[in-house]
Parts: sequence; structure tokens; C-alpha cells
Amino acid sequence: MMQIVAVIAIIAFIGFFSKFVDSTLGLGYGTILAPVLIIVGYPIYRVVPAVLMSEFMGAGLTALLHRLMGNIDSEIQSEDFKVSTLLSVLGIIAGATGVLIAVNLNELFVATYVSITVIVTGTMVVQGFRWRFSWHRLTAFGFIASLNKSISGGGYGPLVAGGQILSGRDSTKAIGTTAVAEAAVTGAAWLMYYYLGITDLVLDPFLELEIPLVIGALISAPVSALLINRIDAKTLTPLVGSAAVALGVYVLLQIIVGDIFAATITVAIFLTLMLVISVIQYRRRAWKDVRNFQVPGGSGGA
Repeated sequence: MMQIVAVIAIIAFIGFFSKFVDSTLGLGYGTILAPVLIIVGYPIYRVVPAVLMSEFMGAGLTALLHRLMGNIDSEIQSEDFKVSTLLSVLGIIAGATGVLIAVNLNELFVATYVSITVIVTGTMVVQGFRWRFSWHRLTAFGFIASLNKSISGGGYGPLVAGGQILSGRDSTKAIGTTAVAEAAVTGAAWLMYYYLGITDLVLDPFLELEIPLVIGALISAPVSALLINRIDAKTLTPLVGSAAVALGVYVLLQIIVGDIFAATITVAIFLTLMLVISVIQYRRRAWKDVRNFQVPGGSGGA
């Protein structure tokens, strides 16, 4: 009994941590959670629906709290409302389409796709993926991100929330509107998995995975809504991206060569990424200090 409680507590904590990162930085829930669950031994067709259900609950509550706290505007004429509506409609269509694609693919292929999606997503985060905000780009990235989300459980936040933030939109508004849309995407995708018989509402397996993840995600929502303006996203986001790359590499190598070799290479890649990021951030700070101490203009003559 104690062992079962311990497993539930660990999964709930993983869900809490992943959703906290996602709700405060706008990315990371499925990108972190899906490969972690695959690594510990859950089959891919248990992982993705479980991630989708828990994120539906967590994103829905996060979106509601952002609205109640005034972080996003629900007026019909507001940009927040228009962005949320566009992303939600696209998400429902693309989410259902992605599930239809996923269920017709080999499980090994889907697991490989998940790992590659996580690696690409993490790399985009580390590099500071940027796109200039426009409704056409939002439509394209929203559809692609929703398709990825329904197949792999991850890859939504960096494209949609991260892209909006780097394009100049206020980070709180970008994260809040993304939470609204992500609730629609994950809800529609989970319902499609349920309709096709891939997942079901059965208590015993839900107690093992879905319910702990939902509990963790729901607990994280109010915490992240309160702390979102106190988190240094510029410092934490590259770390989350590096962790995602490492997890994706581990899953991919685990599929190809096995656990021990995969773990060794993954640790080496993660440490290398951390070193590179540290050097880049140090050089940026040093360059900024040099510029701050430079005296503008030149010396004049008599």
C-alpha cells in the first residue's frame, strides 16, 4: 500500500513540476512530462492521452485564474480574446486530425516522433525561437503546434506562447491566451482518443497515472498564476529547453541502443549545453557591462 502511495505521490509531483514550469514560462509540460513517462516505462499510447487529460484540467484552471486575476482580457474586441478564439478553433480541428494520424502509426514510430519533437522543441527554446507576430503566422504555428500536441503530447508552448513572447507580446498575456487554447486542444484530442477506444474512463489505470497527474497540474495552477510575474523567465527558459533536449535524446537513444549508453550520452549532451549557455550568458553580461561603462562621444579640442 505504501509503495502505491509513493508512486502516486512521485507522479503527482512530476505533474506539478511540469505544469508549474509550463504555466509560468509558457512551455514545458508535455515536452518534459511525455519523455519522462516513456523513460520510466509507460507505453506511448498510455502516455499521450494521460498528458492530454491532465493538461486539459490544468490549462483550463490556469486560464480561468489568469482571467480572474486580470492577466488576460475576455472582451470580444480585445486581442487576447481574438488570439484565444483563433488558437482554440484551430486546436480542436488540428488536435482531432493529429489523433487520427497517430492511431494509424506504429507505436515505435510514434515514440521516435515524440523524442524528435522534444529535441527540436528544446533546441528552439534554447536558441530563443522568434517569429514576428501576425495573424497569418499565428494561424500556421497554431495549427502545426496543435497537430504536434495531439500526436506527441508536447511541442505546443514553445511555438505558440514562446513565439508570441519573443515577437513582442506581453509574456503574461501570451501565456494566458495560450492556456485557453491549450485547454481546447488537449480536451478535443483526448476526446478523440476516447472515441477511438485508445483510452477509457477506468478507475484503476486512472489512479495509477491520470489522477496523480491531474492533481499535480491542478495544484500548480494557482501557484504559477501568483508567481508568474516574479519568475525570471530569461534565465529559466534556456534551462528548460536544455532539459527537454536531454530527455528527447535519451528517449531516442533508448529506442536505438539501450539504457546505459543512452544515459551516458544524454548526460554529456546536457552538461555541454549547460556549459555553452553559461558561456553565452557570461559574455552577454560582460558585453553589457562594457557598453554601460563606455563614455559616449569623443574629447573635444580648444
